[in-house]
Amino acid sequence: MAYYATPTGNDTVGLYEFFNYVNLSAGGLFFPVIIFVIWIITFLATKQYSTSRAWTFASFLCGVLSIILATLNLIAPRFMYIFIILFAAGLVWLKLEAD
Repeated sequence: MAYYATPTGNDTVGLYEFFNYVNLSAGGLFFPVIIFVIWIITFLATKQYSTSRAWTFASFLCGVLSIILATLNLIAPRFMYIFIILFAAGLVWLKLEAD
């Protein structure tokens, strides 16, 4: 018995269909996990600057990616809202740190 959906010829025709199949096979969590991993890598890569700048940049980058993926219906909109809220928190943190 297979633990995942067996792909058909229509599931892997184009790039969008393939990514949609992979995301559905992972229970809708493939792209949110990938975006979160991108957030962690971006945060650690920009940690040489202040923590608030690294947080804000990582949240902005992942927010843009999540908006694109939500537009394509590859992630649920709630994940897009999470990264937008993280970005807003980073902006507030930057403002408080500047004063």
